Amino acid sequence: MHARVTFLWKSTSRYTPPPIIFKSYSQAALVCIVSISTISYAILPFWQSYQPLIQSQEPFEGPGCDGSGIVGPDGRCNGDGVIDNPPDSKREGFRFDNPSTDCKYVSQMYIYDVFKVLEKDMGKLFTYVHKDVDFHVMGHHPVAGHYHDLLHFYVNALRRVSECFSDHAEKFEVHPQAIHGGCNSQWSVQEIQFKGLLNTGDNFEVVNVWVTRWYQGQMVEARTYIDQGSVTDALRRNELWTNGTSYRENPQYMPGPSGMPDLEGLKKLMQYPDGRRYNDL
Repeated sequence: MHARVTFLWKSTSRYTPPPIIFKSYSQAALVCIVSISTISYAILPFWQSYQPLIQSQEPFEGPGCDGSGIVGPDGRCNGDGVIDNPPDSKREGFRFDNPSTDCKYVSQMYIYDVFKVLEKDMGKLFTYVHKDVDFHVMGHHPVAGHYHDLLHFYVNALRRVSECFSDHAEKFEVHPQAIHGGCNSQWSVQEIQFKGLLNTGDNFEVVNVWVTRWYQGQMVEARTYIDQGSVTDALRRNELWTNGTSYRENPQYMPGPSGMPDLEGLKKLMQYPDGRRYNDL
C-alpha cells in the first residue's frame, strides 16, 4: 500500500501536460492582451473628450478676470461666474441690487441716502416721510403701535429713543446693510444698522428691518421690525415709560419724560423733497 501511494505521488509530480495545452494558453493570453489594449485605446479618446465637459461646468468670470477670485479694487471677479455691481465708494462700499437711476419711484441709492442722512440730521425725517404716513412699529414694547401721522410717530417713538443718545449725539451712526426692491417697485425693504452710545455710557447696536412704500420721493407707508429687547432695555435705563404694544392706536401724544417738543417748529420742517410746502398744516 505504501509503495502504491508513493508511486502515485511520483507520477503526479512528474506529470507534464501536452504541448497543445501550452499553445492554447498562449493564444488565450495574447487575445486578452490585444483586447485590453483595444479597450484602452477606445476609452482614452472618450476620457479625453470628457475632461473638458467637467471644466465647462465651472463658472466663467467676466472680461478682465484672471481666475484668481479677486481682480481690482472693486472685487468684481470672485469665481462665482456672476459679475457683481461694483461697490459704491461714496456710500461706504455698499453694493446695490439694482443700481439703476431710471426708476418710476425711488432708486436704491436714493433710499440709502434717505436713511444715511438721519445719522447727522434727524430733521430730514420731515422731508422724506410724508406728514400723513401710515406707520406701524411692530412688536410689544414701549414704542410699538400704529401711528397715523408723522408727528405722533416722531413724538411717541423716534424722539423717545433718540433722547437716549442725546448726551453722545456725535457717536450715533446709521449704516444701511441691505436694500431690496424700490426703483420700479413702490415697495422696498431695508436692513438698517443703528449704533451709538447711550446716555448711561452703554454701547447700543441693532439691525432693524423697514418695509416702506414710496410716493413722490417720500415714505407714505412704513412697517418696521425692531430689536425690541435692546430698545426696551435702552428706554428702561434712560426713562421709566415702558408700556406699549403694536395693538395700541396712538392718537395722543406720549412724549415720555422729556416732555413735548416744539410742534410748530417741527411743522415748519415739513415739506416735499422739491421744497414745496404742505397746504393743510
